[in-house]
Amino acid sequence: MTSTATVNEATTSVLLTCPIRGQLTAGALAKDGLTPTEEARRIDFLRYLLNRDYPAANIAVETVVLKSLGEKGRNSLRADVIVYDSPASEMRQAPMADRLDHVVLVAEIKRESSGKKSGIDNQLVPAMRVMPSMTVLGVYWDDANQLLLHKMVVKENDQQVVRIGEDVLANLPAYGQKYKSKPLTLSTLVPPENLVATLQSIANVMRSHGINDEQLRYKETVKLLLARYVDEKAAKARADRVLDLQVFDGADPNFLKRVQGVYKQTATRYDRAKTLFKSGTGSELPEDALRGCVRAIQGINLSSAPNDVMQQVFMSFVPAVFKRSLDQYFTPITLIDAMVDMVDVGPNDKVADPAMGTADFLSAAMTSRVAQGDDDAFQRIYGMDKDAQAYELAVINMILNKDGQANLERADSIENHTRWAKSMNVVLCNPPFGARTLEDRSTVLKHYDLGHSWERQADGTWKKGSELMKQQQLGLLFIERCYKLLADGGRLAIILPEGYLCTPSYGYVREWILSHFQILSLVELPRRIFLKSDADLRSNILIARKLEKVGRPSAPYPIHTDLVRKVGYKLGKSFSPDPARDPQTGLERRDDHNELVLDTDFARVRKTFAEFMAETDDATSVPTDWAGATLADISGSDLLDMKPRRLTVSALANLRNVGTGEHVRLSDVAEVLDGDSSLINLLDTPSAAYRLVEGEDIRAVEGLAFPKEPQRAWQIAARKSAKVYKLREGDIIVGLVRPERRNIGMLLAGEDNIVGSPDGVAVVRPKPETVAKYPAGWIFATLRSEAVRLQLWTESGGTSYGKLSKDHIRQVLLPIDENEAPVEVAKTVMKWAKAVSASHAIWEGVGTPDDRRPIRNSAVIGLGGDDAGLDVDGDDD
Repeated sequence: MTSTATVNEATTSVLLTCPIRGQLTAGALAKDGLTPTEEARRIDFLRYLLNRDYPAANIAVETVVLKSLGEKGRNSLRADVIVYDSPASEMRQAPMADRLDHVVLVAEIKRESSGKKSGIDNQLVPAMRVMPSMTVLGVYWDDANQLLLHKMVVKENDQQVVRIGEDVLANLPAYGQKYKSKPLTLSTLVPPENLVATLQSIANVMRSHGINDEQLRYKETVKLLLARYVDEKAAKARADRVLDLQVFDGADPNFLKRVQGVYKQTATRYDRAKTLFKSGTGSELPEDALRGCVRAIQGINLSSAPNDVMQQVFMSFVPAVFKRSLDQYFTPITLIDAMVDMVDVGPNDKVADPAMGTADFLSAAMTSRVAQGDDDAFQRIYGMDKDAQAYELAVINMILNKDGQANLERADSIENHTRWAKSMNVVLCNPPFGARTLEDRSTVLKHYDLGHSWERQADGTWKKGSELMKQQQLGLLFIERCYKLLADGGRLAIILPEGYLCTPSYGYVREWILSHFQILSLVELPRRIFLKSDADLRSNILIARKLEKVGRPSAPYPIHTDLVRKVGYKLGKSFSPDPARDPQTGLERRDDHNELVLDTDFARVRKTFAEFMAETDDATSVPTDWAGATLADISGSDLLDMKPRRLTVSALANLRNVGTGEHVRLSDVAEVLDGDSSLINLLDTPSAAYRLVEGEDIRAVEGLAFPKEPQRAWQIAARKSAKVYKLREGDIIVGLVRPERRNIGMLLAGEDNIVGSPDGVAVVRPKPETVAKYPAGWIFATLRSEAVRLQLWTESGGTSYGKLSKDHIRQVLLPIDENEAPVEVAKTVMKWAKAVSASHAIWEGVGTPDDRRPIRNSAVIGLGGDDAGLDVDGDDD
């Protein structure tokens, strides 16, 4: 839907798909009175009914008023779903009293479990009581509970009375059959609606039984989940096998022995999860608490939960068991699935992760293969991590994701550099990176090219030296470790910080990568997607194929690139799902399977990469009409710059368009101040007052650079730098950080005490010999043009925000508009500058200087005594 959609059009946007009613719009939801989440719950219940062969024609889905209550019928007894013994279309024509005679099932749907008591007591039970039939059934369904209610006759005080009994929904009888409680089998279980909420209810059961130790509650929750996996796995061999993990009707005297037997099998099977089972093989709960926990989950098919749900379970419950936050390990499942998809794990491929952490990549790869019928995929999954706790976390994570923990090892994969050498078809890795993750053992470094010193040659290439480095970042060594694992032609998917791909100091790394891998794809990720790095780095995905022969290929090959800004999760510490929404109503959207649609760019990345591989014959040939990047676009860069945004189709097209039209290079018509000769030392006059210009003082929208209020020279030197640019009126100030925001302003103030901070801004001035043809006004306007903004943004890099160097600025191409001469553009800019200056002069006459003084961070300004109009507090960045 476009932004021009009307209000009426908004009601036609499809939000959910019902198996009975088809596609549902916002208007349909509003008419029926349910929220999108409640409607999604109802659709899940309808799918369950249809899977149990309840006839769709007999199901009435719209909310039905069964009885009006209270004065003038202001309150109503409603049902969200009704199943009749006749077609619903016929029942709609019958009087309500007659319709009630034909009801076989009535359901109450709630969004969350907090509405359980009210939904059952005030809606479902009263609804069942108005039905004359004794065989009518009730269903209560929310995110954590799926319950079956039934009528029964009991004797109380020598009288027979009708009571409402409660059972698990797994005991729902076949359509047309009477209810009968029976032992549960795997085939009767209900898929979990919200597994996290269901497991949280188990923790609540334990709390109600006096289990106040949070670690014990969460440990027992995970142990119960694993035990249920073992129970369900054993039941898959025989459809009629009765599950052991359930509470049978009556006293069930063998409950504890039977359940502890399952726990013992679980402890034996998963003996590497020592933290869970170190205190014994069974449950540590008293029997009454254990019965309550088993009863809470006994009707639910836990092993049917998808990979993303199991990641939520893992992140929600395992941290308390280990008393350790797992935020540092969180990788959005959308990113993981995209990387697994892009390396195309095949039916015979062996997959490894040498820095597996909690094994998210390995579990996703295994789950992907299992979903395609690859039953022995777990035998071809390999992982290593030297951290004992990370290893155990990986074991548990793999157990939760279809039981593939056979080839996980607690080992230092960097030290064990020959382990699994040249035997893997796919390697997935999100290595540790940062200045604090270092390897300094010479006995280890000597086995790695990237553990040696490198020297740049006269032709710009890099050559490995004979000397070892004193230390090297683990993130770099893991790139080479992945290479050592791969067989020729093997595929790599690895996450790397942007600095590795573009900064001058890592040029030798890029030289090594290009000599050992064919680059298939480079994908830029948003900031804050990972919490485990020391700095707020921008990360990238590198998809590559191991070359059969070491050395940079002479023939160019195509490269896929993309940029990701939306990952489907809210970035930061919560990492909660971020759903796609209808643009007009803001309501959440769901797919044909009633799964929440995440707002993510990774679906596009996967699609465009698959199209790229097909179009380029598996990246082996460059189509004649190819507009994307090739190896030449990297090799032709002095720094071997591999930043994805520089290599996107749009960035390359922009540069080609400017380059083929009339243009000049900035360095030919202007100078970018640099070197000590351009600087003054503030400490030469420490008490003098100066007005500082930093990057934050550039008003990108208005195109202005506003100096700060006066500060003492020593204050500026203490906070920023003693050496600064001496600025003058008409200087063009370019912010070095966040160039995508068009941080370019003109200094219109003419005072003699304005200075610029070299670490935050660059100063551009026209060259005297070309100023007549290319005036400052034209240079300013052209630097702010979209064509130049894209150049500056795509060339910047190395930090989370992207930082420009002065060389980046000097090398930009300034397009010349054939319809308007630079001198005419400059005249217009000067008119604007005069108007702004005049407006500012008027503003200066309003109030006093104190009234116009910006207050940034200090709440005591104006209360701390006379500071002679100077900012004695200073400003924070």
